[in-house]
Amino acid sequence: MATFERRLGKGGKTTWRVRVRRGHGPKLTKSFSRKSEAEEWARSIEHKLDVGEHVPNSEARKRSLGDAIDRYLEITLPRAKHRKNATEQTRLLGWWKAEHGGRALVGITPSVLAEARDALASGRGPTKAHLSGATCNRYLSAISAVLTTAEKEWGWISRNPLANVKRFEDSKERARFLSDDERARLLKKCDESALKSLRTVVELALATGARQGELVHLDWKCVNLKRRTVRFVDTKNGDDRTVPLAPVAVRALKAWQKESSKEGRVFPYSAAQLNKFWFLARDAADLSDVRFHDLRHSAASYLAMSGASPLDIAAILGHRTLAMVKRYSHLSEQHTTAAIDRMAEKFLSKESGKAG
Repeated sequence: MATFERRLGKGGKTTWRVRVRRGHGPKLTKSFSRKSEAEEWARSIEHKLDVGEHVPNSEARKRSLGDAIDRYLEITLPRAKHRKNATEQTRLLGWWKAEHGGRALVGITPSVLAEARDALASGRGPTKAHLSGATCNRYLSAISAVLTTAEKEWGWISRNPLANVKRFEDSKERARFLSDDERARLLKKCDESALKSLRTVVELALATGARQGELVHLDWKCVNLKRRTVRFVDTKNGDDRTVPLAPVAVRALKAWQKESSKEGRVFPYSAAQLNKFWFLARDAADLSDVRFHDLRHSAASYLAMSGASPLDIAAILGHRTLAMVKRYSHLSEQHTTAAIDRMAEKFLSKESGKAG
């Protein structure tokens, strides 16, 4: 409901200030010289809010998108669940600030955002390359986090305009996994690497499905070789995850522990340093199409082919939903059929013969 306030200026001039607010949304205010004008404006705004139309407030007129991005990066991101990807978020938001940072928030409309989305897809983005639907959606997600915070926490806008912008359909991510021959070739080249622990890193990735970032941040205090477990802390989705260690991983870690400090990080180097030696070993094994992340896919594929359920795979890899493991279902189905056949042959075939 609108509220009206009669105000008397220094020169004796009367103005009417009207305030409109719906639920917990920000207050929309404006001043008029006549009350009838204030009432008409209030009715118009209330109608727009009732039908879900975006109505910019005074903060949206004063603040720019660049202001919102700066505040988000300085205050919100360091304590947000996306803080593990702060470098990536900063890069994505850097493009938004460079392209649209000077616009007032009132000017960030669905049409502006849709045009930016199409620019990214058509090669007018930061790399001048045609970006995939999934990559364009990451740019939209980055700016959406800023706009949502501006709406719900700061009261700078009354509604996130990206809610009315359609995202691209994500291209289905490939599930590339190493064959037995490819795995053997890769491990052989890892043995020849100047980075002594490279084979240990790769074997641990294959045995646990851990992400590269989880491995380079792994601390010895999170490794329990007696209980055969490893705990990854503050992972990509914000949770801790404990994963059982296969004997091959235990042997690899025990061997590496004898050469390392036994305290602090298990692998004392950055992802960039690891990648330098990873690419050399990968290319030497004639596997240039394999990414480090494909070791995670390989682990999941091996689990599926070993009869692990989707729930087991999700728990080991740290997925919160089963949707992410559907790509491995065909592998699981092949081996589930074999298991059903073995069960039927052992327990049901005799009963079938009796019935005949």
